[in-house]
Amino acid sequence: MLPANVGLVKTAHGGLHAYCNRDGYTLPSNRCVKCIVLDNIEIDIFGQMFKYKEHGGMEQKELVQNRVVGPNSSFRETKNNKRETLKYEAVNDWANMTHLASLREILDSWNVDIEIPFKDYVDKVNMREFGWQITEEGTIDKMNDEIAQACVNGLKNLEIHNYPQPINMEVSLLSVFSGLYGITNEQIRAEGMKNIRQFNKLTPNAEKNYGEASFNGERKPNPWILTKILRYHNKDYYEQTIKPLLKQNYEVKKQQKISDTVQQIEKHEIDLKDQFTLIDVSSKALNGKYENKLELVAQDLLRIIKVIPCQNGWCFIIKEYDCIAGKNTIKYKSRTALYDQLRSIRLWQDGKKHITAIDALEQYHSLFEKIGMKFTSNNEGIFSVFQGFKYMQLDEVDQTKIDQFLGLVKDTISANDERVYEYILNWFAFIVQNIGKKTETAIILKGLQGIGKNVFTNVLCELLAGYSSKNITDIDDFVGKFNTAIENK
Repeated sequence: MLPANVGLVKTAHGGLHAYCNRDGYTLPSNRCVKCIVLDNIEIDIFGQMFKYKEHGGMEQKELVQNRVVGPNSSFRETKNNKRETLKYEAVNDWANMTHLASLREILDSWNVDIEIPFKDYVDKVNMREFGWQITEEGTIDKMNDEIAQACVNGLKNLEIHNYPQPINMEVSLLSVFSGLYGITNEQIRAEGMKNIRQFNKLTPNAEKNYGEASFNGERKPNPWILTKILRYHNKDYYEQTIKPLLKQNYEVKKQQKISDTVQQIEKHEIDLKDQFTLIDVSSKALNGKYENKLELVAQDLLRIIKVIPCQNGWCFIIKEYDCIAGKNTIKYKSRTALYDQLRSIRLWQDGKKHITAIDALEQYHSLFEKIGMKFTSNNEGIFSVFQGFKYMQLDEVDQTKIDQFLGLVKDTISANDERVYEYILNWFAFIVQNIGKKTETAIILKGLQGIGKNVFTNVLCELLAGYSSKNITDIDDFVGKFNTAIENK
């Protein structure tokens, strides 16, 4: 009935716990009690055996008991006036298993399907998000006055009990006081306190213990309990008034969180001397270095990708290693071509959806955008093709290292003409010293084969590496339709 690779724990009363991998199966609840009956066996399914419930791709590390007694636990029970110690015993080495069986495969083998549609799952997640009011520091978030007033207005025509049952079953006096004491606006809180007896029916026990419940509620304030009370006991009001306010509040906080995150992202520019490329992003993703945080992925992609508007939409600029040139170069790609590359970088899984590098680019798209492109520009909003020279400028020059080349320029290229020699040196110096400006002249070399023309041009091309092409022998490579040889040169 069960595959071999499940963790088995014998319960204290003769039952069996089988640990498996949920494998993205969208359960209707984290606690599905008696959801399957097979051969007179009642089966419960408990999800999320982790400290942190699934939320926003948070990494889940610490294994804890989620209302399930863990293996190798014991407790004492009195039966027939005899005190006994009962144990939950591990049947196999479940804790060290690395490839647990899939819940999906197990249920398929039983011909059972309790999975909810993904749309319903998303609705549940959104509902949890709207009411998720715990800050990242673990404190209860403050409720704004608009929601607080709406909650107080909705606490009417309720039957309020004394004993604190679960909120979905009945309204307890303690939960009402806990909610009202969590409201920071004293005027709204006072109105809510007055409304408890004025607009609601209290049971005799609730009236009897009113003062004690008020004292205990003040010790555990949480205004968001009120929204849960209304969700179960004033449903129409909750759907029409409270839920839209919660959604609006959630969207405001979500946008604020995105804005705060964007401010923290380092705004990198493409640097061809930086060896970091898309392969490094893929490697970091494979090794889980991004900790399920899209902003870290976007921060790295900013070192590689930029986006500029073009006639048919967006054009994508990417830094890639050129094996022939032996260095990083700028490439231009269509959306389809770039997305094919980014799609292959799978970061993590959120339900049934694979989160890829595309999600990082799209969520923080504005950070990648440039208003245009020039060969060089001091405007930070414009992408500069020029990324600096391959070689650094020296403070001191060793003349002996260049004497041989200068001799070639003077004796062969300039034919020992001092004026031509000076012109050529000044012509090339102008190119290096005035980035992006045109000399408006071209030097044409004509001479016998093998006298050193290519040696001369190859040295100049190497000094301008990345923005030059060596030895074009076909005029079509320069003026023809397929002239990528001179792209960005």
